Amino acid sequence: MTTPAQHKREQATARVARVQETMRARLGALPEAGDERTRALDSLVDAAEDLLRTEHEVEIATVQVRAAKLEAQRAGAQRLSLYLAAAPVAVGMVAGALMLFGGISAVWVLFALPLLGSGLRIALGPLGPTPLMVDRRLRAAYTGAAAAGLTAASLLVPGAVQTILVVLAAVATVITVVFLVQEVR
Repeated sequence: MTTPAQHKREQATARVARVQETMRARLGALPEAGDERTRALDSLVDAAEDLLRTEHEVEIATVQVRAAKLEAQRAGAQRLSLYLAAAPVAVGMVAGALMLFGGISAVWVLFALPLLGSGLRIALGPLGPTPLMVDRRLRAAYTGAAAAGLTAASLLVPGAVQTILVVLAAVATVITVVFLVQEVR
C-alpha cells in the first residue's frame, strides 16, 4: 500500500516520462526550416519548461516521501521507547519504595534516581527530528531496560553475584544517561 506522498511521487515521475517521450517525438519530427520550425521549437521550449516543473514536483514529492518515512520511524520509536521506559520507571519506583520502608539501604538511591530520571526522560521527552536522534533514543531505551533488569536482579540476588550485577547495572545506567545527553545535543 502506498502513502499519498509515494502516490504523488509516482504520478509526477510518470508525467516526467510522458513529457520526455513527447519531446523526443517532437525533436524527431522537426521540420527543416521556416516558420513551421520556429513554431515547433517554441512548442519544444514550452514542453521543456513543463518538464522542469514536473521534475521539480518529483523532487518535492521525494522529499515528502522521506519526511513521511522519518515520521513513521519516529512514531514507532516513540511507542517502543515508551514501552521500554516502563521498566526503568517501575524499578526506580519500587527501589524507592523499598528504601522508604527500610527494605534496602539508602545507597540504592544512587541507582534508583538516575534510573527513574532516565526512564521518565525516555518516556516523556520530545523526540528529535533526525534519524540519529531516533536511533539514540532507541539505544537509550534498550540500555535503560537492561539497566532496570540488572538493578532488579541485583535487588533480588544476594552475595557476590549481587556485586557484579550492581556494577553492570551502574554501567548500563551511565550508558543510558550518555545516550540521552547525546540525543539532546
